Amino acid sequence: MSNYRLAVVLLGSVCAAESALGDDGQYPNVGMDYDATFQYDHVHSDSPQGGNRNSTDAYPDINTTFYFRFTHDQQIQLATEINPIEGPQPGQKRFFEDVGLVINDLNYYQNNANSAFSVGKYHVPFGRAQDQAPGLYTEDFVATYDLDGMLGGTVAYRFFDQRLGMIEPNVSVYTADNSFLGRPYLRHGEKLQRSDGGPSNTGKLDSYAVTVNWLAIPAVPYLEMQVGYMFNKKAEDETQANPPGEDDETIKIASARYIWAYAPSTDLEQTLAGSYFDIVPFIEFADVDNEDGIKGNDTRYLTTALTFDFGDWALGATRTDKHRESTGGADRQDYLNELSLTYNITGQIKLGLSAGTQKEDGQMSELVGLALTYSGGL
Repeated sequence: MSNYRLAVVLLGSVCAAESALGDDGQYPNVGMDYDATFQYDHVHSDSPQGGNRNSTDAYPDINTTFYFRFTHDQQIQLATEINPIEGPQPGQKRFFEDVGLVINDLNYYQNNANSAFSVGKYHVPFGRAQDQAPGLYTEDFVATYDLDGMLGGTVAYRFFDQRLGMIEPNVSVYTADNSFLGRPYLRHGEKLQRSDGGPSNTGKLDSYAVTVNWLAIPAVPYLEMQVGYMFNKKAEDETQANPPGEDDETIKIASARYIWAYAPSTDLEQTLAGSYFDIVPFIEFADVDNEDGIKGNDTRYLTTALTFDFGDWALGATRTDKHRESTGGADRQDYLNELSLTYNITGQIKLGLSAGTQKEDGQMSELVGLALTYSGGL
């Protein structure tokens, strides 16, 4: 099948989902949420050896979550994603290439009055920069502590207090997925093997994450805070004759987000007229020891972001600094700067534009991305 025909099939499958029946409120039942994004990235890279390369990548990113609901608070969920399995090489120009399907979640989820838990394959709830920082590229830059598709379980308990607000501790235990659920579909590709080594790839539930979320504080109702600790047990890399020194990976994290809304614009009439206005600052710090399970590869991430929302528009600015000490003892600083603009065309369609600069492993890059997203649920 050609890449152009593949594009038509993928986009057509999303449109066809509109004809499915929705939730009628009777249990058990089935449902789904989805968002289909067409994204175009242009990257201009300058290599340390001199010269430059231009890369382009046009691809779909289709996220679909299917639910089988036993009751309002008990369900099995299956989340899949169709997108490129690997990024383009420097200088490569791609159109709907290397596209495959991966299973991100397959778990049983239950929500109670003061608690919730999930068992199966799930996304570890740790860190917020990947979701809260505006733009298209921060999620990839902080992927070290954005763990998706892990096998295990997570449980959260919510404490409510009239003066303190809501405090929610969360505990997760997990291991990397070496099962058939961890391989890409619709294309040739290899799943993660136990012999590949790396953090949390031991086949045992000996990696864990603990977070505490604090929000809805009556004195400061729009302040959200999170602190957390993650421990990823190392697994030996059996694919190399002389692998680098290995050690357990640990991550400490702290973040804060605040929403300041211009009071007159929060009235229902003003909001419906598209005049709502707010400012949302965000900051997150992550201290990583032995990143990727490599002994001495200690890094620190600092993400700061500011978002301006006005009616259907959102303007965002994000910077993520990645500080590490090189093997020679000298400090090295990588970073990502990103400026983004989003326009909500309708309640289901939005258009996003991002532009920025990036330094990673000594390579300087200029990034421009355009994303058109259609979201819905059944």
